Amino acid sequence: MMKLRMIVCAAILLPGAAMSAPANEPLVEHDSIATLTLGAAITRPPATETLRGVVDSIDQGRNTIEIRLSQDREEFFKVQDGLIFDAVRFGDPVEISVQTISGARTIVRLSKQ
Repeated sequence: MMKLRMIVCAAILLPGAAMSAPANEPLVEHDSIATLTLGAAITRPPATETLRGVVDSIDQGRNTIEIRLSQDREEFFKVQDGLIFDAVRFGDPVEISVQTISGARTIVRLSKQ
């Protein structure tokens, strides 16, 4: 039963692989599984960076928050979830998790300190 499910999944997900085998050679099940496993191994979640700072400004129109990371370093970040704007105000100390999404450094998690 499990072999049948794997063959059906492989045939649906990889139609070219199931149809490209010559008629006189049987379809080898483990080749399809290896292809699916390899594809899953290549996809990685974006790297997450954790930073601490103080909210310096909030711009809901541009979907950004400026965080003062140190005495002489401020940085603008995009916001993934607009509800973050309701959680923070100017001057709040925060810890943020940042990922690069579509080329922009984006806050994916924020907690007040």
